[in-house]
Amino acid sequence: MNDETNNEATEMETTMETEASAGPDLSSPEAQKMIESMVSEQLAQMKDNMNKMSKQRDDAMRKAVELEESAKAAKLEKLEAEGKTSEALQMKLDEALARVDSLSGINTTLTRDHQVDRVLGDQEFRNATAKEMAKSQIINELKQDAEGRWVHATGASLGEFVQAFAKDEENAFLFKPKQSTGAAAMQQFGSEGSRPKSNKPISEMSFEEFLREDTPAPTNDFGF
Repeated sequence: MNDETNNEATEMETTMETEASAGPDLSSPEAQKMIESMVSEQLAQMKDNMNKMSKQRDDAMRKAVELEESAKAAKLEKLEAEGKTSEALQMKLDEALARVDSLSGINTTLTRDHQVDRVLGDQEFRNATAKEMAKSQIINELKQDAEGRWVHATGASLGEFVQAFAKDEENAFLFKPKQSTGAAAMQQFGSEGSRPKSNKPISEMSFEEFLREDTPAPTNDFGF
């Protein structure tokens, strides 16, 4: 009886260990739905934190502007009371020029954001929060070239940079997962002759490295 009991206990332990080692099936629709829900929840939390930080920054900037405006008004009033007309006029002129520069900067920002939104319209994001996060990251790496066009810091065009950004595995959580097809699987199976991919982040690549990374290598003497 003792031997039978020990054998049953051993078989039960083996079964439990096998089931535990097997782990959950992440390919099932239920698991995929759970993963999607977790990612969406994390994105929502990140968006909430970003909104709180933005509100705190905006409040601090507004208070600073109010204090600066009060100080300027007091100084201008003092100059006029003392009869220093030329200094008062110069101060008003400087203020007007500063406002023009500010409006020009706002117009430039709106133009940039419109161009980024237009290019991002071709991408499929998980949700609006993911799109805003991607937009923020992309904008931080843009600059204007000599002709006033918005390009990546490496010199790549806005469209090229967005495509590279979307292909970067580190940014995959922002986009809807692509459905694998038979054709895609065959293409992956036959891609052994392609160029090896670099692990360097897109933001650290030069424009030449980006082009090399994105261009498939020919598999034979005929170029295909």
